[in-house]
Amino acid sequence: MPTTLTWKSTIAKLWSKSQTAALRRLPFALFICGLLAYGAAFAWHMLANFDLINLVRDVNYDDSFYYFQIAYNLSQGKFSTFDGGVTQTNGYHPVWLLLITPFYWAFDKESALFGIKAFEIMLVAGGVALIALAAWLSRLAWLLLFAALPMLYYNHARLLFGLEAAAAIFMLSLLILAVCLYMRAPDRGKWTLAAIAFALPWVRIEYIAISLAVTAALCAIDWSRQERRTLRLSALANIRHACIPLLGAIAGMLIYFAYNRLAFGGILPISAAVKMAWSQQLWAGEGGYSLAQNFWDTLRLQAFDYELLIAFEICAYLLLAWWFALRSNERRDWLMLAFMVGAFGLSAGHLSNFVQNVLTVYPYFGNEPWYFVPAYLMTALIIPIRLYVAIHLIRRFIAPRRSVAANALSVGVVVIGAAVLFARAGFAEPFRWVDRVNISAQLDWPVASYMGAQVMNRALPEGSVIGSWDSGVIGYFSRFPVVNLDGLVNSYDHFHARHTRRIEGLNFYRHYGVTHFANTHIAQYHTIPSNVIFEGAPYAHYGAKKYLFRIWTYDPSPSSDKDEIDHSRWVWDNLKPHFDRLSDGVGVIFAGRTAQAFAKSCATDESILWTWKDQSHERSLIDTSLYRTRSNMCVASRILPLGDGPPSQVKVASVEAYFSDLTASREPIIRSYFDVYISDGSLIYAKPKCSQADVEGRLFANIYPIDNDDLPVHLRQRGYETIDFNFANYGTFSDDGNCWASLALPNYPIAEIHAGQYAELADGYVHIWEATHRFSK
Repeated sequence: MPTTLTWKSTIAKLWSKSQTAALRRLPFALFICGLLAYGAAFAWHMLANFDLINLVRDVNYDDSFYYFQIAYNLSQGKFSTFDGGVTQTNGYHPVWLLLITPFYWAFDKESALFGIKAFEIMLVAGGVALIALAAWLSRLAWLLLFAALPMLYYNHARLLFGLEAAAAIFMLSLLILAVCLYMRAPDRGKWTLAAIAFALPWVRIEYIAISLAVTAALCAIDWSRQERRTLRLSALANIRHACIPLLGAIAGMLIYFAYNRLAFGGILPISAAVKMAWSQQLWAGEGGYSLAQNFWDTLRLQAFDYELLIAFEICAYLLLAWWFALRSNERRDWLMLAFMVGAFGLSAGHLSNFVQNVLTVYPYFGNEPWYFVPAYLMTALIIPIRLYVAIHLIRRFIAPRRSVAANALSVGVVVIGAAVLFARAGFAEPFRWVDRVNISAQLDWPVASYMGAQVMNRALPEGSVIGSWDSGVIGYFSRFPVVNLDGLVNSYDHFHARHTRRIEGLNFYRHYGVTHFANTHIAQYHTIPSNVIFEGAPYAHYGAKKYLFRIWTYDPSPSSDKDEIDHSRWVWDNLKPHFDRLSDGVGVIFAGRTAQAFAKSCATDESILWTWKDQSHERSLIDTSLYRTRSNMCVASRILPLGDGPPSQVKVASVEAYFSDLTASREPIIRSYFDVYISDGSLIYAKPKCSQADVEGRLFANIYPIDNDDLPVHLRQRGYETIDFNFANYGTFSDDGNCWASLALPNYPIAEIHAGQYAELADGYVHIWEATHRFSK
């Protein structure tokens, strides 16, 4: 009987201990599940509301399609090529490429984009979860980190551009966790840390600075400990353990350089070499490189002065934590030092990137948001780190150790900090951002490239080889090989040939077998002996820019009569069999939610009229901002709102007749110098007997929503959204001298519109007219 009782009591004690440990870990486990669930909910909401056009336009940059196309070719057994084997390239960072390649084994090219986007979002969520785990191991108040997640997702999805930023967040977070594990058990953690330090240059080449800074700091810490014989802590190994991660970082850097040199001909990714060459050319055109000028330009254009201050602040915290740890045997001091070493790596990465940009890169080329992942992580972590340091100071200096006062002050700091962070977190902002952009009618460069690729796929003959400069989207959606001509994802042979002029002029295009050229703005930047075979595509207005897409056919022998070619007849005869719908002399091509209309000819006072009809009503929209070719062929494009079917009719119509019917059938909401109308979600400015002088100033509309939360975060304090534009971009004149301009309204409920026009002066601006309309509730 006693033996039985002893056995039962032993089991009961073990069970009780395991239950207690599980209960202690339960809040943290729920916290991690909450982080991952938040990321999964955001991914689900985005993909449920976005379609292919949203992915192309809103959350993937043109450069991201370089990755996607190379990954697709890799999945098809073609080694490291964007153009299907014409050239080989290393113009990418390998880790992100390898992570997304499996999606092309499982999905087609369009479906893979959705899978990659969900994976990208979950990598960010996983990265924040890893930082939370590191904070838990370091006794940091991990609850504070939950408020960092919306910052990483929101800000117009700047970290979700389809490039390597998500992989960078995950790997840098893993580095911070590995440092904390190393400081707890160096003999077991050294190999994991060495592997991560080895991999960092393959995530982004400038992360060499991060891996070297972190591992060198650990060597310095262990060396300092060895110098102070009173600090023989069993939890720390000697300096030999720290050398292994440092050697891993050095090996990762050297092997990456050697791989690039042996496989591709240069130690850097070709994209870095190209941008540095562009920088040298720009500086040469400005009279030479100036260190002081480039420093101030980089600081001004990047606007990361705040992040630079945070980087130095974190370096100061590392020195403070080091000082604490070297004068104490307390476990808490060493755990704090571990987390600070990881944060110091982020600071070193941001500072080294800034120095690199100042020394080698023209400011314009060093300002892309995905270059600054360490800075984003620093700004997300800085408030929890400040609170962490404050709690540590409280426990060491303000109150006696382990006293009730110290605990009470520490809990108060955590509670107040958590309340402030959660109040500012904006957990719903990513979801609201998705809702705002998913039915946007804006057309821009990526959509122009996408629609241009659809036209190419239908119109060009088999065996075509396309040359393109801004070629990400074009190359991904084209069924023909697309050779990248700006060099970012071309080869080192191409780079040396262009910059040493071994391949000049037309021989350059013959070298790759180029038969056609396709690009946005191609006529503005490149002079090629060729014939225009198609011109026109979606375009948007960014100031005076128009994202025009053109396809040109390669013609090495100059033709004296090429300007006499009837482009409209060629386009009509060659594209007509591919039109999905013909109506009153207008052909339409549909691709996803985009629709592109071609009219063989239209007069200067005519445009494309789109009409939607259902059982209840009919609505029409005329394209005042269409593109007109040199031979009076009209091209207009639309992104159809989600849920809208294709238009029931597309035809050429008189602009004047349309607006005359509009003004006759409804009252303006504002009567002023211009009359202002609302029709089918558009704000229309109209003026009879209009002269050029009447439209010199910029038109504007201040939109006040019913619910202030519908505005972007940065506009909520102001309370309204401003849309202003030049008449030349959005307006049209009739033959009778009447003029109209129209622009799409936001899709949220509107309480008030304040419209007007202003003229810009040397010392400011002056309003020409302004008026307000308030909608009844």
